[in-house]
Amino acid sequence: MKFVTLVLSALMLIAVTARANDTDTFNAMMVLANKGDAEAQYHVGMMYNNGIGTPQDIRQAFEWFQKSAAHDPLGAYKLGCYYAGQGGTVVARNEEEALKHKLVAAKAGYSLAQFDVALHYAQHGNFDEAVKWLQQAAAQGDDSALYGLSQSYYDGKGVPRDLAFALGYYQLSLMMRQEELNDRNKAVMDHMLAQMSEAEIAKAQELVGKWKPEPTALTLKALNGISAAEEYVRKASD
Repeated sequence: MKFVTLVLSALMLIAVTARANDTDTFNAMMVLANKGDAEAQYHVGMMYNNGIGTPQDIRQAFEWFQKSAAHDPLGAYKLGCYYAGQGGTVVARNEEEALKHKLVAAKAGYSLAQFDVALHYAQHGNFDEAVKWLQQAAAQGDDSALYGLSQSYYDGKGVPRDLAFALGYYQLSLMMRQEELNDRNKAVMDHMLAQMSEAEIAKAQELVGKWKPEPTALTLKALNGISAAEEYVRKASD
């Protein structure tokens, strides 16, 4: 019983320390943001967005994303997300504004923005443009983009129909999701395999064997979240 109490006390101490560190990071980031630092403004927006180091406040988050968007592609992406509906009642949905801002981040190399842009074009029937952005996001290892690329090759939308690529990208999407081969996944692959020649199967295996994700620095920064914010504050203080 004493051991359990000690463990719980240690976990509570870690949690309190983490919250204190987050508050310090937020306060330091606010100083930079108020000086007009666009990346710091993005991080402040994210901390308000997620309630890290400060109470969650999506209205404040939106205002900071607005400030950062002109000079920080991740800020532009989040502003696009708010215009796409994430902001709730903070801002009215505006599809054109959402796409405009997400395109900034997509062109800068952010994989999630690239997938969102691809989805927009696919929903509007522009499959050539959709595939272009799916390919860029998939190359970074975005599992949704890999799956979308598989569907594109299977259906022949935006690219010539190619079952080898369809199967290969489908398998890669499962790998990136770290998803086990369940009955549904196996049925999808069996359906494709039944239509394929040995040469096409070999081509799919070659694609999977040679492929490796190559995320951009911008994508890695976004994925690192609060760690990226802490690193940014540390470098600013050096």
